[in-house]
Amino acid sequence: MLLLLNAEPQRTDPNNDSVIAWIRGVHNGGAVPLRHFLAAPRVINDTYGLFFYDPDGGYVSAFTKDKGYEFYGWRSGVMVVKGPDGTLWSALAGRGLEGPKKSQRLQRLPSFMTEWGYWLMLHPESTAYDLFDGKKYSVAELPSGLSREAKSTIGNVDARLQPDVLVLGVESRSLARAYPLDTSSERACYTDQLGDLGVAVFWYKPTKSGTAFSSKVNSRTLTFYADSGSPETAPFKDRETGTRWTLAGRAVDGPLKGQELEWVNSIQCKWYAWAAEFPGTMIYAPPTK
Repeated sequence: MLLLLNAEPQRTDPNNDSVIAWIRGVHNGGAVPLRHFLAAPRVINDTYGLFFYDPDGGYVSAFTKDKGYEFYGWRSGVMVVKGPDGTLWSALAGRGLEGPKKSQRLQRLPSFMTEWGYWLMLHPESTAYDLFDGKKYSVAELPSGLSREAKSTIGNVDARLQPDVLVLGVESRSLARAYPLDTSSERACYTDQLGDLGVAVFWYKPTKSGTAFSSKVNSRTLTFYADSGSPETAPFKDRETGTRWTLAGRAVDGPLKGQELEWVNSIQCKWYAWAAEFPGTMIYAPPTK
């Protein structure tokens, strides 16, 4: 594991630092601390991936590695980045807006937002970014409000939800659905069918983390739920086998121990940003009890 070196004095406990964690691939995943790397430049082009940070829209998007991307501006309140060939891209959707690659899509990395201490507890072997000499990236505090520039471009927001409601936006083929995250519950699980895809959305309030997985394991469909009696390391269980699952979709206790759920294309963000990029989106409504 690479350590964070030569950082400026911490104002807060580094375990509480917000990170974007990629949950599959090399080193069993890894994490990028926002304050140390993304808060200032907003864009990182790296061997581990391509990362865009939009504090106004409340998200960090992660895509497969590439180079030559830089912050450009805003459209409908959503951050826009410029690619090496001049193509303008939606930072949230990874969709080409203008230029040679218009309408093309970047490939998302399986990832979700969490806190450094929690991620390290789950995956002590994972990769962390190194600050090298402390000069390449400058530590910056995370913005606490909507920027003037983003606010001026937002326009009319889809009135089905309040603009700043936190959602997990999920895509499956041509379908898109927003899952409003219940920030009053410590842990929650929403099970749904999006076209022919069975989806389980996990929410964990202590780290403000939402992520989505396929509900099928080895051709068997499982029914997931948030279990109040399970430890913080594995807050979710399936009813069929009683296996405990982590927020990263890994089975750590029970008959399916060692299995991994298939990550579903998704991103946690504010409603106004998701609705701007996916105007035809559906909204999840929990079943009536």
